[in-house]
Amino acid sequence: MYKVILLGASLDTGNMGVSALASSLIKLIIQVRPDAAISFFIGNRSSEPQFLDAPDGRIKINTINYRLSPKEQFNKNLLWIFTLACLQYIIPFNSLKKIVIKSSPELNALYDADFIGDIHGGDSFSDIYGLQRFIMGTLPDIIILLLGKRLILLPQTYGPYTSFLSQKIVRHIFKRAACIISRDKEGVEVVKKVIGAEHKEININFCPDVAFLLDAARPGEIDIEPNIINNTNLPLIGLNVNGLLYNGGYTRDNMFGLKYDYKDFAHKLVKRLMKDTDARILIIPHTFASDGHVESDPAACRDIFGSIDDAYKNRVHLVMGEHDQYAIKGIIGLCDFFIGSRMHACIAALSQGIPTVGVAYSRKFAGVFESVNCGNMVSDARAVDMQTAIEDICMHFQNRVHLKKSLLTNIEAAKKQWWIRLLSYLNKHKLCGYEKY
Repeated sequence: MYKVILLGASLDTGNMGVSALASSLIKLIIQVRPDAAISFFIGNRSSEPQFLDAPDGRIKINTINYRLSPKEQFNKNLLWIFTLACLQYIIPFNSLKKIVIKSSPELNALYDADFIGDIHGGDSFSDIYGLQRFIMGTLPDIIILLLGKRLILLPQTYGPYTSFLSQKIVRHIFKRAACIISRDKEGVEVVKKVIGAEHKEININFCPDVAFLLDAARPGEIDIEPNIINNTNLPLIGLNVNGLLYNGGYTRDNMFGLKYDYKDFAHKLVKRLMKDTDARILIIPHTFASDGHVESDPAACRDIFGSIDDAYKNRVHLVMGEHDQYAIKGIIGLCDFFIGSRMHACIAALSQGIPTVGVAYSRKFAGVFESVNCGNMVSDARAVDMQTAIEDICMHFQNRVHLKKSLLTNIEAAKKQWWIRLLSYLNKHKLCGYEKY
């Protein structure tokens, strides 16, 4: 049995982007190692296993959970696990190291793993979400390095790193990682810059986001209000509304420094599309957080849907209920044009050849879109005003037929190349556990 541990990915967060990453990684790993026993090492309330209902069958993923709250049992707290990792690191005697490691089931599982990879949710290996979240997100990587294990940094966005402390932490991790894979070419340069002159000794690679390889599985029945008549000739625009942006970020005060109020933008965009086109709009959530939660896409989507003028209500539709990553990709596949503010909602559209505008709040959008030669389809809300953003989106919609032809020409061949490339990286590092003490 080949033991694989994945960090920064899960199937139960409600964020279909994270689920898409987890699903795609599992698919790739099973391709390389059919004998793999896969576990998630994550901050989670429960240690119950998770199950991936993939198109090829059900896969069990074990959960090695740790806790972040000081109110929880101390021996499962991430800081306690980190303390034990530091202790075993400084102990000079191998027999005592073993005792310390075996005293913690979490440390012991990491120590026994054959492959350890971290994807940091795709974009969380950065301090844009706050320094505290960044530090807690990188502690597991440091624990792995303290154990003397090889760490594979899977395709993700690197940076920005605005604080001095975050720069020091990532430099420490970058210099010691066995392999670093960036999902955009700019990330390769970011890593080199952080490391400095020593970067020539570091294994840095480029491979686009693994979620481009996610399968789509359109549900037999989709709860859409009002129901969509599929035989209409009217174009269908998919609109993904990002609840986090709608609420101003975690701090609720324009945390990401947007040039305009995103909530106001979303409402005005829908009105403009209704007025100037004959298209229908399908409002699609992608992160299913509970009502009242700052990240809730469904709540934001319902708010927009409820404000539609009576004259347009028969042309605006809302995806109801909760859907997994495969179903959401299948639903997105209904669209002729897509506008998204969740990165993986955009990837779900692009990977199906759907012309897509990404409304960006970080540089991750530009890098991912450029990986499929669609960098001009990013509307950076940190750089352009609301009127310019809406005008650009309308222009791209009018040009959608030409954009689709260009996208379809490249996407399938590109996905095949990325598949081979990432399989090569994983295969190269498939025997990556250090010799046991």
